[in-house]
Amino acid sequence: MEQKLLKLHLGCGEKYLEGYVNIDFPPSEHSVLNPKVDMYHDIRTLQYPDNSVDEIQSHHLFEHFSRTDALKLLFRWRRWLKPNGMLVIETPDFGLSAAAYARTFRRKRKMELGRHMFGSQEAKWAYHLDFWDRPKFKHVLAKAGFKNIKIRRYRNGLAQHFPKIPLLNIIGSILPDSFYRKYGSHKLPNIMVTAKKDGAFALNEDKTAKELLSEYLVGREGDNMLNPWLEDYKKELK
Repeated sequence: MEQKLLKLHLGCGEKYLEGYVNIDFPPSEHSVLNPKVDMYHDIRTLQYPDNSVDEIQSHHLFEHFSRTDALKLLFRWRRWLKPNGMLVIETPDFGLSAAAYARTFRRKRKMELGRHMFGSQEAKWAYHLDFWDRPKFKHVLAKAGFKNIKIRRYRNGLAQHFPKIPLLNIIGSILPDSFYRKYGSHKLPNIMVTAKKDGAFALNEDKTAKELLSEYLVGREGDNMLNPWLEDYKKELK
């Protein structure tokens, strides 16, 4: 008998993926969305056995966690994945969003991009607590024991919806806002990364967390700033 794959879609919202276990907060935690789920659960306290999951997807979830919690989740998800198991993460592209913000002179466009970078903020969880872009994803995932890291950057919803059609990143950015309002889409930059768990990689989670968190230090801050981050990293997710 063929063994059924275990594939998780974490923070699914209204996007239901067939063949996945779709998991999100209960409706009481949402003020706008009506989640379509297989299971209501807080992603932070979810548990699966090590080496039991074939694939994990999260779309516009990861940026809602602080830098310490994001690392804890990333390490946990890696433990759940089988060797060569697939990780898929989509977040706002902070690099492209910041560049677009700096280029535009339109106030409305700046406000939209600011919201995209820092969250919709209509619920207590709807805040973006850290940034993710191409260099950071490649660096963090490699340090965290992932391989075959592939990244796609989308400058608008049209390019993301039709990823195999060339030049839509350019053409879609030229189209007027009215086009996107009509079809319920957007001109906001997103980034999607896929990577596989490197089962041969010996990951020391605490050491890697300290190395990565140290890179956020500025000037002569040193342990006075790093130690509170490490203390937070050691706390249970809740």
